[in-house]
Amino acid sequence: MSIATLSSLPSYDGAELVVPAPGEGPGNWAGAASAVLVDGVFWLTWRNRRPLSDGRGVTVSVARSTDGVRFETVTEVHRDQFGCESLERPVLVPLPDGQGWRLYLSCATWDSKHWWVDSLTADTVEGLPDGHRQVVHPGSDTVAVKDPVIAIDPVTQTWQMWLCCHPLTEPGHEDRMTTRYLTSTDGLEWHDDGEVLA
Repeated sequence: MSIATLSSLPSYDGAELVVPAPGEGPGNWAGAASAVLVDGVFWLTWRNRRPLSDGRGVTVSVARSTDGVRFETVTEVHRDQFGCESLERPVLVPLPDGQGWRLYLSCATWDSKHWWVDSLTADTVEGLPDGHRQVVHPGSDTVAVKDPVIAIDPVTQTWQMWLCCHPLTEPGHEDRMTTRYLTSTDGLEWHDDGEVLA
């Protein structure tokens, strides 16, 4: 399995809409996306967001494309599967040596500012909704965690995560954030290597 990396930074020149919003009006968008190119196929995953009155981040979709513009939705997971109030930025990662796929999800705890990172692992992308579920980072009473960026070092096979952390210690100031760097040998159990952005 080959995973491509960018040779140059993306540009807004010639930008095209690839996924429309799930509805019209304020509060509707398809966003917080991540993408990976595997064996010539673009895999895109994103959050389907509706207005607060309609449930915020209700689902996460995964789609594939051979040209990076026209995408076919392959599967979808719903927030109810995780018992969460909303879903945020997802990340789809192909497992090393073609052993399957893992979908990481940012999940909001009901009636709070707390978030945690969950995961689904399956042999195929289509099988992810019924895959093995495991909490990757629960957060805590004092820190919400979400929006991971994940990569696997092609030489060492070390998993790397950059995790957005929101202190919950001051009510009304939960949007403060730092980024921590974590490493793992399997992408499920992580070692915190410290703060990298403050």
